[in-house]
Amino acid sequence: MSTKTLLIVDDEACITFMLASRFRELGYEVITAGNGEEAMAIVRSLPQAPTAVISDFQMPRKDGLQLARELRSDPRTEATPVIMLTARGHRLSPRELQETGIQHVMPKPFSARELQSMILDVCGPAREAA
Repeated sequence: MSTKTLLIVDDEACITFMLASRFRELGYEVITAGNGEEAMAIVRSLPQAPTAVISDFQMPRKDGLQLARELRSDPRTEATPVIMLTARGHRLSPRELQETGIQHVMPKPFSARELQSMILDVCGPAREAA
């Protein structure tokens, strides 16, 4: 069996901790980063691309939109699904969604159950048969 890997990127440590704990309980391998710059460094060091990325929009150094654009421009990660968490009231234009390939946008505060459903939608259950 192969385990799917999620990359969770947020500058709020309590959010990355909560999401990482929840998804690990569901059987996913989880990697966390505190901003988009750190996330891209991690992605480049991995032997294969993460199965999906959950990213905050507003972060220092490199925001979620910049991260999604960089993921899209790399052949290894161009098809990696991205779920964007945004502060209430912030909207992404249809053009931004199309050029970044962001699959879902979820406003904060968010429902962990709804986020779990989105992950199942974009990458399926934590483990797949070999």
